[in-house]
Amino acid sequence: MDRHGKPITSDNIKNLVSKKLGYDTRATILGHVQRGGTPSAFDRILGSRMGVEAVMALLEATPETPACVVSLSGNMAVRLPLMECVQVTKDVTTAMAEGRFDDAVKLRGKSFENNWNTYKLLAHVHLPEVKTNINIAIVNVGAPCAGMNAAVRSAVRIGILQGHHMLAVHDGFEGLAQGLAFAGGLELVKAREKYEELCIPMVIIPATVSNNVPGSDFSIGADTALNTITMTCDRIKQSAAGTKRRVFIIETMGGYCGYLATMAGLASGADAAYIFEDAFNIHDLEINVEHLVEKMKTTVKRGLILRNEGCNPNYTTDFIYNLYSQEGKGVFDCRKNVLGHMQQGGTPTPFDRNFGTKMGAKSVLWITDKLKECYRHVLWFIFDHSGSICVVGRIFANTPDSACVLGMKKRALVFQPLEELKEQTDFEHRIPKTQWWLRLRPILKILAKYKIALDTTEKATMEHIIKKRGQV
Repeated sequence: MDRHGKPITSDNIKNLVSKKLGYDTRATILGHVQRGGTPSAFDRILGSRMGVEAVMALLEATPETPACVVSLSGNMAVRLPLMECVQVTKDVTTAMAEGRFDDAVKLRGKSFENNWNTYKLLAHVHLPEVKTNINIAIVNVGAPCAGMNAAVRSAVRIGILQGHHMLAVHDGFEGLAQGLAFAGGLELVKAREKYEELCIPMVIIPATVSNNVPGSDFSIGADTALNTITMTCDRIKQSAAGTKRRVFIIETMGGYCGYLATMAGLASGADAAYIFEDAFNIHDLEINVEHLVEKMKTTVKRGLILRNEGCNPNYTTDFIYNLYSQEGKGVFDCRKNVLGHMQQGGTPTPFDRNFGTKMGAKSVLWITDKLKECYRHVLWFIFDHSGSICVVGRIFANTPDSACVLGMKKRALVFQPLEELKEQTDFEHRIPKTQWWLRLRPILKILAKYKIALDTTEKATMEHIIKKRGQV
């Protein structure tokens, strides 16, 4: 609708474009096709997490506990009072009907508001009349992953809007040639002591399918890789539709980080996922084989085993394949598949595109503020033709908070100094020492019908959205 409450139809826009711009235009109404399709890995995992949280909310409820809505805020499961959610929904409708569109945006939540503001910032370009004297360089480091282009585009666009001179460093540079972005960033910070030219603000945006960058729950590209693995697992399982009693062994990427194997296992209904962070031995393999033997006696006569490429140097994909083939002889047969670099390709998911866009925009705005903080006026005795003294400006940044990783932590995008993240990093295996997704591994085993206990020590609290946002 427009600001006067009149509806804006697709035909209105089509006719406007055709008449004013002279373009041949067609209107397509998607309709219910938006409700169909194969669920993404994100939606499957979200459904599983919310299902678990709903049961936990019921088990923990008392007669005084209000009815709640289970939701996800950032990366945290939260519970919101049902009646407050209903009230806010009504408030949005009222605000729209009364033409209070700014209030309606705020009522939809901080995430919606931030996304809308970022979109407006990037979509409507008004070049500044005055250019700054700031140069900002963007370096892509390591192997490509889906969503990087969105981050670069966003960063460059925001930089241009700020009046900066944006540069792209072709093929990275020598210190980061091996793709060690986080470690390379630390080397640059350390080198500030020796090279004053490196005393400039720096920010690292995590972009890797492995999702192994310290300081961030998510990395750009991980969602697309996860989706690729999940869809591939679907097709592999479907290939056995006409074959009874078959087990598939699938190897995923990730180095020593088991994020892809675990989350893909949760999304695709795997019977087990072997990863480096959750050590296993021959006894565990034996239990998994016995579990599959029993499973073949049921109506579901297919099995799926995922193995992270760096989970164990001795229990290789070939070893596990041979073990399962031998122990399952006469009960089930095995097939193996190493997915390889197909996990780094493909079309970026909406999550990765949006995540990359927000990260790119936020990083350049942060750098702009840091540059203003670090700008120093230096008095040089330089005499021009009039004989006056010139004051020259320069950038000098050597504080820990001037070199950061921008990452998603629980609910928000935050900047964390590289120096602080050193203690949280296992440099030998290139993984964070603490990883949030490990808490989800028991869900995978429970859904595969293993008899294990679920850790319920971390409980979600009831949050009040009306009090938190205030009355609009």
